[in-house]
Amino acid sequence: MTLFDFNYGLCFLVTSTLINQSLAKKLPVIGAGQRMMLLKRVAFPDLVFPRWQSVLAISFIGVLFGLAPRLHAVPPDAPAWLGVVVGLVTGLLTTWAAFLVIVAVLRWWFKRGGRWDGQGDLFNLVAASWLMLDSFCANLMMLNAPPFLVLPFWLYSLWVGTKAMASAIPQASRGYCIAGIAIGLLPAIAAAGLVFALVRALMTGLVPGGAGA
Repeated sequence: MTLFDFNYGLCFLVTSTLINQSLAKKLPVIGAGQRMMLLKRVAFPDLVFPRWQSVLAISFIGVLFGLAPRLHAVPPDAPAWLGVVVGLVTGLLTTWAAFLVIVAVLRWWFKRGGRWDGQGDLFNLVAASWLMLDSFCANLMMLNAPPFLVLPFWLYSLWVGTKAMASAIPQASRGYCIAGIAIGLLPAIAAAGLVFALVRALMTGLVPGGAGA
């Protein structure tokens, strides 16, 4: 079995799992993510589920991104399995860095001007809004899809997040939500880039012969 065949099978498994309705009933983060993807109204009471489900969702996305072949670059003399480890660590840490920065910026943005009183779980809201589309984007990256194919789904993911936040926080217009996401993206990308550079530097330093690569 080739790496492409494995990734294709994994993508099919991930997609079938995330659209499974019985699993969505057991894991509300999946059910909320499904409704958000369909642009259905979701309020904060719909997001009252254990925090570990959101942690699992973001970690799941990070692992999927980490399986993208583009993140598996290691020195030629390094064992093949090390590339997968490097990719998984990179995917997990960069995804979490971006997520935490986005949540922090949005929390400040929505409280600004009294648009949100802080009641409701913004952490769960953002995690659920990321789950479906970002997982699909990660699937495409696992299959080495070109960026122009991934971009439309990523942009739709931003709109899903905008619609979900505007539904949960009625005082915030969609334009205000889009602005908050846009403002949060800049430091989130910077944080993810910094983490990426640090992880790659650390992992390269640990690989025999990596310093000269």
